Amino acid sequence: MSGAESMPRENGELVFDAPWQSRAFGMAVSLSQQGLFTWDTFRAELASAIKRNNQNGLTEYYLCWLEALEVCLTQTKTLDAEAICQREHEFEHHERDEVF
Repeated sequence: MSGAESMPRENGELVFDAPWQSRAFGMAVSLSQQGLFTWDTFRAELASAIKRNNQNGLTEYYLCWLEALEVCLTQTKTLDAEAICQREHEFEHHERDEVF
């Protein structure tokens, strides 16, 4: 990726400030590789999220990454917005395993 949607790197390596960022990265890559959505579709959604949110910094970048992933999941009807909100609530309240 290049431009605003390019992934943060340091010395050529991807940079994550928190575990959730690497998980979000992995989910998007894996779901794209499985054919749920194309990588180009994800990149376009990421660029749109970055433009809308005027991101600045790693946390904001990966929040845009999550937003793009959520759009792709709802567009493909994999999850609806209500299911995503429910899973966020479960995760925040330790009702959902961090890995699964």
